Amino acid sequence: MKDIKDRNILPGLKKAAGLAEDLLFPPRCPICDEPVPLSGDRICAECAGRIRPIRGNVCRKCGRPVAAAGTLCRDCSERAHSYSAGCAAFLYRDISGSLYRMKFEGRAEYAKYYGYQIARRVRECFDQEEIDAIDALVPVPVSAQRLRQRGYNQAGLLAQAVSEVLKIPARSDVLVRSRKTPGMRALSASERYKNLKNAFIVHGNDVEFMRIMLIDDIYTTGATIDACAEALAGAGAAGIYYAAAAIGEIHDQPEQSHFDDQNVYI
Repeated sequence: MKDIKDRNILPGLKKAAGLAEDLLFPPRCPICDEPVPLSGDRICAECAGRIRPIRGNVCRKCGRPVAAAGTLCRDCSERAHSYSAGCAAFLYRDISGSLYRMKFEGRAEYAKYYGYQIARRVRECFDQEEIDAIDALVPVPVSAQRLRQRGYNQAGLLAQAVSEVLKIPARSDVLVRSRKTPGMRALSASERYKNLKNAFIVHGNDVEFMRIMLIDDIYTTGATIDACAEALAGAGAAGIYYAAAAIGEIHDQPEQSHFDDQNVYI
């Protein structure tokens, strides 16, 4: 009886802890970094009008904007990906500075806003029947060393926020990064795939027949999502999808940014 009561009390305690944290450390707008009201959308009105969520025609595989509906982007037409389909909320270039602060400057609170935007985009891109069939949201893991340095995995925080909206369990215990991978900012797509080969392993044995949606902050070439999907498929997952806060545009050369050697792709 006591165990049942404890389980019933736990959600309330978590909510109260979250409210207390917001009062002590007010959430900040992910774009201008100014404090925002607790009851709002976690973005100030001015910045909400400045950034543009992805709309219109997108690649039917990765969700990158394309010219014509129902087509593949150049990347997906040239490379077979290991996941079934995916989507992203924003173009990377529009929120790159914000994601940098979330990842490297301790702005973990941004994950709440971006998680809600990912959930919105998932509902736009997937039928409700498809969403209902997903068994777990699995964040792309970081290495143990990176986790110690940051104190959190931004993909894990995003997955928790998406879970609050879509009511799909977030499972940070499913995938493990088996090794720290070198930075990939200057690498080509093929070099990134080689860099991530066997970098992820499935922890436990309960993913068989599960439908999983991988969650990450940024999708660029798809190398990271593919490496995760291959590990999950090898463990028997029945379907693998992905959703991210941002997706990069296709360039002939590796995409450059202001990110340092701890770059965004790790």
